[in-house]
Amino acid sequence: MPSRFTIKPVAAALLAAAVISGPVLADDTFKKETTVLPGRSITPHEEARISTVAVKVLRHIADARGKLRGDAPDVEKAKSELDQAEKLLDIIQAALPTTKVKDRIWVAKKHLEYEDTQEVLPDLVPIYAGLDELVSYVPTAKAKGHLNEAKQALEKGDKPKAREKLEATDDALLYVEADLPLSSTRHLVSQAKVDLDKGDAKTADQALVAAEDDILFVSVSLESPLINAKAALWRAWQDYELGEKDYAKADLSEAVKHLERAAKSEDAVARKAAEELVSKVRDLNQLIETGDKGVGAKIESSWRRLEALSERNAEYISTGWERLRAEGAGKKDLIEAKLQLAYARIDHQYDKDDAAAKVDLAEAKGYLDSAAGEVGPNRKAQLEAVSNLVNGLEQALSQGGGKAGNAKDFHQAEMRLEALIRQS
Repeated sequence: MPSRFTIKPVAAALLAAAVISGPVLADDTFKKETTVLPGRSITPHEEARISTVAVKVLRHIADARGKLRGDAPDVEKAKSELDQAEKLLDIIQAALPTTKVKDRIWVAKKHLEYEDTQEVLPDLVPIYAGLDELVSYVPTAKAKGHLNEAKQALEKGDKPKAREKLEATDDALLYVEADLPLSSTRHLVSQAKVDLDKGDAKTADQALVAAEDDILFVSVSLESPLINAKAALWRAWQDYELGEKDYAKADLSEAVKHLERAAKSEDAVARKAAEELVSKVRDLNQLIETGDKGVGAKIESSWRRLEALSERNAEYISTGWERLRAEGAGKKDLIEAKLQLAYARIDHQYDKDDAAAKVDLAEAKGYLDSAAGEVGPNRKAQLEAVSNLVNGLEQALSQGGGKAGNAKDFHQAEMRLEALIRQS
């Protein structure tokens, strides 16, 4: 079980300063050559000093944009500023909560090149432990599922299958609140340098504007009410399953507090979802008091809805990069379709409400139809395949009984839609 206290990623501390106004404090002892070694602990003192990194990234990007202004842009000085920004982004990346796990996965894959599969099995132990540490704020179920399959392959001596499943474990950790925008920021800075090499200062500046958007957005999203509510609900669920009812009630109260904040969001979808969850989660405390046996399932259902909303949040983080990519057309509809598909899965599998699941699937189909008119020709076949899967789920729910959609059917549709979103 995760710690009783809310675990917050180091990335939040690193990036929190990005939204603090006022002058940046100088620190002559801070060197850009400083590195955060993957896997080692970050002390509070180190974390406090490194927390200025995000602001320094923004300063270098802003300085680079400044060098590109006027009739005579200084391309070389702008590129020098971007070089410094990239070094600082390396430091932030190394301190991400997923980095340690990813490094351990890399070690296991490397060992597969020259070790017997039985010798590689112990490498999975710290990977499992790392996933358990992440679970309070990062969805790790997909990663753990792939890791279980890697373990089975190693036990059977199947190296190719083990490598494939380790790579899938690694990929499953890419799509989280922090990794996506940081990866996007790095891509945008790199793209700006390519544009400068071509002598296109205007396009480079556009990329840097988007980079600023991304790194500011992640600092806000990691501390967002939805993320904190999700973490609190996870703890409540685990505490309740362990019989710690007082802890569970305290965590539910904390979740309500964060959901009430989320219910004030300017994002209409998130606001509506939070409003609906506030009353549901608030009622769970009373159900615990009365000894209702279905409380655990109700907490899990609420957590899974927040998990889906959290993934939606992460998918929107790449908005800055999307501005510059023509193939990003239709991405918004794809993201909303995936959310409705997740809701359908939750209504069907956890709430046992197929009537609601049918409504969710109808909503998902509407978004997919809208996206079909916007995506490029190279992605139409993939989108059609997803639509066919959703149609199949809808038919299965209508038929009811043993033919109703199962977890594998929903999972396949969501994974294909997630792949489409990543390509957008």
